[in-house]
Amino acid sequence: NETTKMPLLISKTIEDQMGGGFKCGVLMGANVANEVAMGRICESTLAGCFGNDELNEQTRRIFDEPPNFHVARIADVAGAEACGALKNVVALGAGFVDGLGLGGNTKAALLRVGLLEMAKFCAMFFDGVEQNTFMQSCGVADLITTCYGGRNRKCAEEFTKRRLQNDWMAVVDPESCEKLWAKIEQELLNGQKLQGTHCCKEVYDTLESQNKLDSFPLFAMIYQIAFRGKVVSEITDGILV
Repeated sequence: NETTKMPLLISKTIEDQMGGGFKCGVLMGANVANEVAMGRICESTLAGCFGNDELNEQTRRIFDEPPNFHVARIADVAGAEACGALKNVVALGAGFVDGLGLGGNTKAALLRVGLLEMAKFCAMFFDGVEQNTFMQSCGVADLITTCYGGRNRKCAEEFTKRRLQNDWMAVVDPESCEKLWAKIEQELLNGQKLQGTHCCKEVYDTLESQNKLDSFPLFAMIYQIAFRGKVVSEITDGILV
């Protein structure tokens, strides 16, 4: 919300606009599009309550295509939807780690802290979020695949490499950061758009408005590197807290 700086769910906005008790669900998970298109085995999470158990199962079966595309249903729409956005912020951090060449152990630590901050953010700003949601495909599985194969990770790695080409310890101005993201998006994504950069700004604005930045050191550090020009190597300060 531009006025309150509080996060809004797209599913809730759709329900409000449709009216009449309309129920909107979300489909989230470790579903890199090109792998789904090639028929490789993957899973996804359908979050929603569409009426009774029979209707819930009928809705799930619409999306379930065994054996290659397995869909499980949960009730937690808010948690699943928020995970789908927040994982892209963590993926920027994963790209910074990859660009620095810090290795698998550091990246694993970043994913662990990232998942904890995702869960904390969801519990803080949305009602009814269930801890089990983060163990579903929409949670930890989607986080892993995005931090290893997604466009946000890829562009953040390139962002890091280009900054390091200029000066390992250089702090750059915010305007230069914005221009670099735009250039990388144009050159690497063939018309696709980054989600992590936009979400990162919105998450930071929300936390800042609520004086909660200190409770989310990784999210805060990713924003500071991405848009305030902080030295990329300081990403570890957001992990080792």
